[in-house]
Parts: sequence; structure tokens; C-alpha cells
Amino acid sequence: MSDFEGLFALFGLMFGLIVAELSLKMADAIDSHGERPIGILTPVLALLVLTDVTSFWLFIWAGRNVLKVNWHTVFGSVLIAIVYFLAASLVFPRTNRNWTHLDDHYWSRKRLVAGGILVANLAIYGEMLTRAIPAWNDWLFYFYFVGYLIAVAGLVLSRSRRLDLIFLCWAIAINLGTGSDLLPNSGWGQQIGLSFAVQADPHLSPPQ
Repeated sequence: MSDFEGLFALFGLMFGLIVAELSLKMADAIDSHGERPIGILTPVLALLVLTDVTSFWLFIWAGRNVLKVNWHTVFGSVLIAIVYFLAASLVFPRTNRNWTHLDDHYWSRKRLVAGGILVANLAIYGEMLTRAIPAWNDWLFYFYFVGYLIAVAGLVLSRSRRLDLIFLCWAIAINLGTGSDLLPNSGWGQQIGLSFAVQADPHLSPPQ
């Protein structure tokens, strides 16, 4: 096992825990729907966390060729993983506080969840920007990174249900759009070493 594979295994474990946390809590919410309505805000927030963590997992994989595995990288990555796990854990109620509607819990925890996502992404983007500065017309950076930060920051600051739904759908659409390869290639992504393609093993001969 290489150093990167060991680090990636850690993220695979954290990703699995986050998916399990969101899935189990959503199941509990569905099971308790008769006594406590689910609403729309909490499930959409859970979807945002899930798409964001998926994007983070993919960016770690994309940077496998340039990522140096050392104490600083591992500790920083662990901190980001903890932030993501805490954010995921706060999407749904962890204890029974007599919430009559999941929207009540959403408004009490939304800023913590969105704030955690914002902090994690700022740390990731900041590290990427230390490697190279994007061109003014780089779609990946300005559409995905800047647009996403605006959406999540707006979610942190918003106190309106309508605005929250707009920011949530905006952020999720960016994650899904970028993950579906709907944007042109990024010169900045190539500069910092992002590569989503799987490299062929030169020792393996092609099939005859």
C-alpha cells in the first residue's frame, strides 16, 4: 500500500461514516414523520452535505499525483474530515428535544452546518491557490469555486426560507453540474495537478 492509498483509506472511512450518519438519521426522520413532519429544508441540507463531501473525496483523488503525504497534510486532512463529520451529524437531531417539526431543528443548526462546509471549502481552496492563480476566464474556478462559496456564504447569512432554498439549490446544482463534467476543461486545474482520469499501468500490456 502506498502512502496516498493509506491516506485515501482514511477519507474512505470518514466518507462511509458520513453517509451512514445521514442515511440512518433520514430513516429515523421518515419513521417519525407522523409525530414530527420532515419538511423540505432538512432533507435538502442533507443532500448538500452529501454532494459536498462527494466533491471533496473526488478532489482528493484528483490530486493524488501531487499530494505529499506528511504530518501536516494528514493532520490538516483529519481536521477537515472532522469538520465534515460534525456538519453531517448536526443536519438531523441527535437527541430528542421535543422538536415538533424538523424545520425548527434546521433553523437552530443550519448556520453551524453551512459554516462548517464553508470553512472546509475555504481551507481546501486556499491550499489550491497556493499552487497557482487561475486565469480570469477559467470556468472551473469562477463558476464552481467562487460561485459555490457565494452560495454557501449566503446560506450562512440568510434568515429567509425562500433564500435558503435558493442558496441550497444553487450549491447543489453546482456540485452536480461539476460532477457531471458539464463545464469546459480548466487550465488552472491542470496547473495545480488535478487529474480525474485513471492512469493506465505501463507494465500491463493492452488486450489483444
